[in-house]
Amino acid sequence: MIKKIIHIKNYGRFGNCITDTGYWNGVLDKTVSIYADNGTGKTTLTQIFKSLKGDDELIGKRKTLGSTEDIDIFLLTDDNKQLKFQNNKWNHYKKNIEVFDSFFIESNVYLITLGNYDRKGNYFEFLLGDEAVQLFDKIVALRGQRRKFSQNRVKHRRNLRNSEDPKTIKDLKYKIEHSLIKTAEINKEIADLDSKLVTTAETFGVLYLEKINYYLKYFNPNIQLSNLNKKGNNFVYYLKIKEFDVRSDSESISLKHTLSEGDKSSLALSFFLARLSLISNIEEKIIVFDDPISSFDSSRRSVTINQLYNFAKKSKQFILLSHDLNFVKDFSSKNDSCQDLKIINNGNSSLIINHDIYRETMTGIFKDLTVLHDFIEKGAITEFDKREVIRCIRPTIEGLFRIKYFKDIKPTDWLGDILKSIRESQPNDKFYHMKPILEELSDINDYSKTYHHSNPNCLEIPINDQELRNYTQRTLDLIIKI
Repeated sequence: MIKKIIHIKNYGRFGNCITDTGYWNGVLDKTVSIYADNGTGKTTLTQIFKSLKGDDELIGKRKTLGSTEDIDIFLLTDDNKQLKFQNNKWNHYKKNIEVFDSFFIESNVYLITLGNYDRKGNYFEFLLGDEAVQLFDKIVALRGQRRKFSQNRVKHRRNLRNSEDPKTIKDLKYKIEHSLIKTAEINKEIADLDSKLVTTAETFGVLYLEKINYYLKYFNPNIQLSNLNKKGNNFVYYLKIKEFDVRSDSESISLKHTLSEGDKSSLALSFFLARLSLISNIEEKIIVFDDPISSFDSSRRSVTINQLYNFAKKSKQFILLSHDLNFVKDFSSKNDSCQDLKIINNGNSSLIINHDIYRETMTGIFKDLTVLHDFIEKGAITEFDKREVIRCIRPTIEGLFRIKYFKDIKPTDWLGDILKSIRESQPNDKFYHMKPILEELSDINDYSKTYHHSNPNCLEIPINDQELRNYTQRTLDLIIKI
């Protein structure tokens, strides 16, 4: 696990993000949700997790604009190993991280590139698994040996042309012949391993296809994969759209223009989840999702939450980042022990803070009631907080009247209009039974009007803490009577 973020400095939006400052202690739980508005650093933070797998360049490309100091990132793992990004590289990598982000969508929705023996594709290990990686690494090592033998032969032949000593000539010829024999053996071994790698990839492709279609049923039942083949350095898939089979590498029908953004997102997410479901050691993985519901409608959002929840339970650590507040709330609500964080920007740097997501997603009267209740329980420190409490008094009373008398109060009626209706009511009127509390309602209304923005002097009038507490409690007591 990534146990703690100590600091992030001079990196993208995080000019000087230091934890343990009272906003958050830096500790990450097993399941974490991170909400962030666009442009505050969500994708930048995702790149930190992604680069830990072994790509230092991802970090180096995002230095804070205008900063003259080097990028400095300091994390701790659950075994207290220090992970530091300094001098443009990590001191250690964390290979067990899997990341889904917009770059995964862009890289995989058209062609799944595996790379070649000089350089693995970005998703080789993710797509083909440990067995294929072991075969690949053996082939790379053997190719290195073969290259060395070839280089030695060039050197031996050059020395042979320049030598007249019979013993040296004999020795060089032997070395050249021996090198050719060893190279032939290596060629055969590489061919055998390459054949096994192709078989492994194709066998995996059958399982992978089945799993992709399993998830597509949930995310996008209108499209299915009908075939998945390894062609050279790519996986080429055949996508069934209605009754048509379209090859992902076809130039006649462009997937780029045929698929909607929602189709692309659902396809890429199905690729990713299918691979996760085939990983045998999922309990050792740190899984990071950055905005997995991009371009999704409400029905697909719900099923996405269920699938993410399943992997959150199985994985070593699960981190969800999103700019969709309600999506984060729904995911967090489904997890009994989800840690909720938020990225904010204080004008100088993005910071990570604890997030009361349930309070933030409250609306209308429920949010205002919470503000009043919290003031009675905890008080208020700043003048701004006190004015916010006063602001909530009138809309809370007003809101309750609107709910109780939803047929009788017009959308354009405010608390003053409601008080007038009570004052002028007759014994048979609906508001008549409210007359006993009319004086109390009027007093509270007059107090709140003093600090309302319609009063040009409202900001100049000091707020007495005890008086505010008195009126807030009277408001809460009055709610019961209404």
